[in-house]
Amino acid sequence: MICSLFLLSRCGPERPRPEHAVLGAKLTLRGFQEVKDFDVFTADLADDSGGFSSGYRTRNVLFVESSGAARWLLSDNDHAVVEYRVSGPVASRVEEPPIVAVVALATPIDKDAKVGDLYLYDPPGRQVKLIAEGVTAVQGAALTSGGIATLYERPTGYVLAHYDAKALTRIREVDVAVPAIKLGGPTKR
Repeated sequence: MICSLFLLSRCGPERPRPEHAVLGAKLTLRGFQEVKDFDVFTADLADDSGGFSSGYRTRNVLFVESSGAARWLLSDNDHAVVEYRVSGPVASRVEEPPIVAVVALATPIDKDAKVGDLYLYDPPGRQVKLIAEGVTAVQGAALTSGGIATLYERPTGYVLAHYDAKALTRIREVDVAVPAIKLGGPTKR
């Protein structure tokens, strides 16, 4: 009995987490990891959205230098952020290919928001470029012989954009003319 009282007084009922001066009461840092080949670490600022398979959604990304200096990907936490990693060439079957850049779609968390901003940044988050506004979805990003390519969607259609892999500057951007497709029925060749 005394032991039970001790444990209850020691542990007590689950207490709500106090509001963090920077993060707030409903946000937490998750997924702390090293950025390979850099002396930098990242962590996702996340909320418990319940709508995602992981149970949370990323609201921002924190980059932490080994010196302790830190910076955010975005200036606020009012967005849902989805990242698309751009991998380099495969060096071996054992190791994962290096990440050369990241494309991130940041959509306002307002339920009525349908479009967001698209960012391109280097793995340690030292170079961050806003590359497109009014984006509804990202279909993917890939390393090409000429740099980085990404296919994204706006309300008006698809866009294929190419960027320099080092400077993260736009090389070209073209609207994609998607041909009409017959709906339903067997395919004839």
